[in-house]
Amino acid sequence: MPAPPDNLEPSNLALFLDVDGTLLEIEDHPADVRADQALIALLERLSQGLDGALSLISGRTVADIDRIFAPARFATAGGHGAELRLHPDDSVASAKWSLPPSIIERVRAFAANSPGLLLEEKRGGMSLHYRRAPELEKQCTTFVQSLLPEIEQDFRLIAGKMVLEFAPREQHKGAAIRDMIQRYPFTRRRAVFVGDDVTDEDGFRAVNALDGIAIRVGGSRGSEAQYSLPDVAAVHRWLASIEQSIYQ
Repeated sequence: MPAPPDNLEPSNLALFLDVDGTLLEIEDHPADVRADQALIALLERLSQGLDGALSLISGRTVADIDRIFAPARFATAGGHGAELRLHPDDSVASAKWSLPPSIIERVRAFAANSPGLLLEEKRGGMSLHYRRAPELEKQCTTFVQSLLPEIEQDFRLIAGKMVLEFAPREQHKGAAIRDMIQRYPFTRRRAVFVGDDVTDEDGFRAVNALDGIAIRVGGSRGSEAQYSLPDVAAVHRWLASIEQSIYQ
């Protein structure tokens, strides 16, 4: 899979960027992730140069994304699209779906009784991380799959990198991108989405349908993306090349 073009016309771009594994290295504990000042400054310059047409697209909550990139704020889709903020100073619009209390309590109990597991609760869903206990992958998968029949009408199970997540079926990164690209300041621009995980494939499909540019970070086998970058550092270099073309 080829590297993405570096001669794009920035005045016509709308950048949609995944966070973990794309802009930032994945950590064992999600709360340990924090952007450094160099990356924050790069994203701020890009956002300014693109007249605000830069959005972070993540499985994290918008509040957590704001923590990671503080004091900067960007347009953001959190929870795989369950939360949406079109402009940095807007309030967050949230999805109407929520997991049944009985499901939430069972997942909480499972995580509490299994050392090394981390439960991340968010508006519209929850994530069970087993990065610190990879030997529990099969046990975790069996458990969450046993719950799925009770909620699969409204929720789907996403198996990501060392994480299993329940997310609203009608909300995903592709839907968030389709929504944002129809609204200012993203309208009439060519969508570019950069992501690294199975949860980003919805975004790749959406961008392909929009005749945009889909870029997979890391392994690209079986991906819907057209281009690839090897790692987070390469993403930073590619974004810096776009910044350079804006301000040259």
